[in-house]
Amino acid sequence: MTDPSRPPAGQIEVSDRSQGLDTLTDPDYAVSFELPVGRADVRTAVGWAQACFEHTSRPVLWFLVGGWRFGLGLRLGPRPSTQHVLGWRIVTSVPEFVILEVRSPLLTAHNLVEVRDGRVVLTTFVRYEHPVARPLWLAAAVIHRLSVPRLLNHALMNTS
Repeated sequence: MTDPSRPPAGQIEVSDRSQGLDTLTDPDYAVSFELPVGRADVRTAVGWAQACFEHTSRPVLWFLVGGWRFGLGLRLGPRPSTQHVLGWRIVTSVPEFVILEVRSPLLTAHNLVEVRDGRVVLTTFVRYEHPVARPLWLAAAVIHRLSVPRLLNHALMNTS
């Protein structure tokens, strides 16, 4: 059950720290979301990524995978896999942060999940590889900005 005194996940400014941790060169788009979780939550960053993207309802999984594959043309990796989180390749994984990557002919995207100071920060970086990627991603970004806070809140509610 969620704690009514705990603020829900919300969009924040992309920090210099997040930009410094991520490895995607020259991103065209970046957005961050933060969820206060308390210091008692000891999950690793990859544990949070799995809770957000893999440990959700079947309809949400279908929505995510379908949107990524058919909406954005992303090339997802195998599922299940210890080297991927819902098809996104694990580029870097340490307890404090994980970088997930996915590519298509149109764009390259990273999801950076950080666990720090009693909060989880999920930052998405996107680099356009083709001119059609900009309008496509800007349309998808509307759904992204609505979905990520819900995924974070759901991960907290169901695994804390």
